[in-house]
Amino acid sequence: MNRVAQNFVLLLIGGAVLKIAVDGTFLRYVKPGLQPYLIASGVVLLALALVAIGRDIRRGWAAADSDHHPGRPQWLLLAPIAALLIIVPPALGATSVQSGTTAQASVAKPATTSDDGKFAFPPLPEGPAPTVRMYDLLDRAAYDSSGELDHRAVTVVGFIVHTGNDGSPRTDGTRSGVDLARVVITCCVADAQTMRIHLSALADPPPDDTWVSVSGKVEPGSARPDTEMTPTLDVTEMHVVPTPARVYG
Repeated sequence: MNRVAQNFVLLLIGGAVLKIAVDGTFLRYVKPGLQPYLIASGVVLLALALVAIGRDIRRGWAAADSDHHPGRPQWLLLAPIAALLIIVPPALGATSVQSGTTAQASVAKPATTSDDGKFAFPPLPEGPAPTVRMYDLLDRAAYDSSGELDHRAVTVVGFIVHTGNDGSPRTDGTRSGVDLARVVITCCVADAQTMRIHLSALADPPPDDTWVSVSGKVEPGSARPDTEMTPTLDVTEMHVVPTPARVYG
């Protein structure tokens, strides 16, 4: 690859990294905490490219381009980088869950528990149906000994996943009904895992990938080892909500 192509590839890579870091598209790839590093990387790459281009202009393009191999389709390397600037990939959703692309996340058992493996969690927030993160709800349903979920309604946000027909089975192996899901990442989408809650009492569930806010009570004892500690939520209220900017939990 000649120096002209090298410089433009470096320029496009830096521009692409900086663009997705600034406009929020990076959330489709990595966790929010990595944004400062992406911005710094993009700025450094752009600076290096501009310095190299300026140096080649001073030397003369002919001299900078004198050591290349004619006929190589080197400029085709720019196509995928340019695509990153134009095309925003969809976030992982129901299809990845149903196909098993994202593995089921497991709720880590606390190190200090009682004999039955449970302990008392802090009280839920005040209100008739406080909003809780899906991971926190899974954690409470599996290991909370206070029994607060037995008499408190909660609200949780996620996207719809149908488990019937050709959809993936629930964690207990059944293929009927609807789940509420979130995809969680530790660092980037390469390590994505799925969190799921079974939904019951839904008369007319919306299509797959519809983001909803669901309120209801957790069925006591539904988070068991045979369901991989996945609780069932008896739905009392559901509202369709816009897709959040931060789609990964």
